[in-house]
Amino acid sequence: MFKEIKTQPTLGEHILYQNLPKDFLYEIDQLINWAPFESLLSKLHPSKVGRKAYNPLQMFKILIIQEFYNLSDPRVELDLYGNLFYRRFVKLYAGDPVPDHSTISRFREDLENMNLYLKCFDELKSQLKDLGFEIEKGKIVDARLVKAARKPKKGDKDADFTVKNNKVHYGYKDHIAIDEENEFILEFICSPASVHDSQVLDILLDGKEEALYADKAYDSKKLREQCERKGTFYGVLTRGRRNRPLSKEEKERNKKLSKIRSKVERVFGIFSLHLRRTRAKYVGLLRNEIHLFLTCFTYNLLRLVGHKKRKRCFV
Repeated sequence: MFKEIKTQPTLGEHILYQNLPKDFLYEIDQLINWAPFESLLSKLHPSKVGRKAYNPLQMFKILIIQEFYNLSDPRVELDLYGNLFYRRFVKLYAGDPVPDHSTISRFREDLENMNLYLKCFDELKSQLKDLGFEIEKGKIVDARLVKAARKPKKGDKDADFTVKNNKVHYGYKDHIAIDEENEFILEFICSPASVHDSQVLDILLDGKEEALYADKAYDSKKLREQCERKGTFYGVLTRGRRNRPLSKEEKERNKKLSKIRSKVERVFGIFSLHLRRTRAKYVGLLRNEIHLFLTCFTYNLLRLVGHKKRKRCFV
């Protein structure tokens, strides 16, 4: 799906782009080195034989626009014809064709190939490290429920039921790990709602963490011993047992740890309020994991711009 687009902005476009305000898209365009992403994504269609297609980096940037501004495929296609902020970010010029909504949809699904969405996320983490952020000291893990795009009667074979706070939920669960200091998302996975938080914990950890923070759902003797062997600080809240209520010391410990663990709640708050991930947009587990990837990727970009304004790191 790669097409070499070698057009340049017209004089009028150059003047317009130069005089546009510096919005969020402009800020991240200056902070991120996009060349490695273009190299990764070009592997989707490496052959020079056959019908040419759109520049994969342009397509990827369109997905970021969609995620940040909550745009459907048809709507972002329409907006790309006239929104100068979008066109500046994507580098669409007067002589360039605008990809239609079906092309955008296919590209999103193509990110599954060769786990490109995971490789793109790893590249972003690498660039965060290069900018001076220490993101592997401590991890905070948590999960939250996401309603399915369809109701149970219409069905989604990958979605499932679970009960929380005496209420039945049908859909998926977002699992994430953030770094303790800067609150960047480091790992993510989407699962059916019935999967217990602790079942995917190993995927969210790499064994290099100096500390692990989580709520009571993750507390177990096995995890505590695992952290002790690796020299990882065990910051998981203590869970009361049926015949053994929490002691005063355990309650005080939980209270202190909750102040750190609660940082992940802010991330989920941004998911809901700013990135509109309150329910699944698609049917099927993989499609929803790719959407979770785009949500996490865009959140990290948003967080990066916030750190820049506060002049944190950036070596």
